[in-house]
Amino acid sequence: MYMDNMFPDELDRYLTGNGQKTAVIPIGSVEQHGPHLLLGTDGFISYALAELTAQKLDGVLMPMLPFSWIGGLRPFAGTIDMRPFITAEYMEQVSIGVLNQGFDKLVLVNCHGGGREMVYSVARRVFKKTSKPVVTEYPSRFYDAWPEIMDIWARQGIGRDWACFETSKLLGALEHIGEFDAAQKVRKNTVDAVAEFGDNVEIPPLPGLSSVYKLGEAGHDYNHECMHVRPRAKFSAEAGIESLDFMAEKLAEVTRSA
Repeated sequence: MYMDNMFPDELDRYLTGNGQKTAVIPIGSVEQHGPHLLLGTDGFISYALAELTAQKLDGVLMPMLPFSWIGGLRPFAGTIDMRPFITAEYMEQVSIGVLNQGFDKLVLVNCHGGGREMVYSVARRVFKKTSKPVVTEYPSRFYDAWPEIMDIWARQGIGRDWACFETSKLLGALEHIGEFDAAQKVRKNTVDAVAEFGDNVEIPPLPGLSSVYKLGEAGHDYNHECMHVRPRAKFSAEAGIESLDFMAEKLAEVTRSA
């Protein structure tokens, strides 16, 4: 069920029915993802993963929260940056408002690396304020499941390259939600980008950063259009949707036990 497509009486019937009442909120970003991927890449992936998770939990899928803190992508067109504390406050208020409707549990589905720790902190605060379970994730944090996820990649012929996986997840998500024209454009743009930059583009190092990273972290903007996600010749929509469905099942398992 989709919250924005429901009438008030439909939501009332769901919330007063039997079983656990779970809300699922996808969280995205609007940012450059290399020259070949959509600006809404993280949002499309999060939405597909959230939809699959909601289906497995018989939950209600909330509208996506599309904007997040970005990081080093400000030099590129289409990047909309939010200050972290503003994003976190907004996300927290939405989450509490959702749970106050009468839901028993909340799942925050985040596929944007820049907002990872922020979403974790929101989940903790919302739990403290509502005493209701709040489950969140980030794809690279499926530690115990990584061997199985990598098996999916290998079986579908994309290896263990994260850039291949990002393109594949986007294609799988787009096809899952019926955005077939957008998926075709992504395929063409990826092939064109590989032809222009090569399948293993070298990114010029930023002077001094390598020594800084030996000690800690430094704020900086990306200096190459392929620095965020490199174009790769190998990608597979089938690998993308299979891995998203696998992660959705893992999320559903954790949520059921929370």
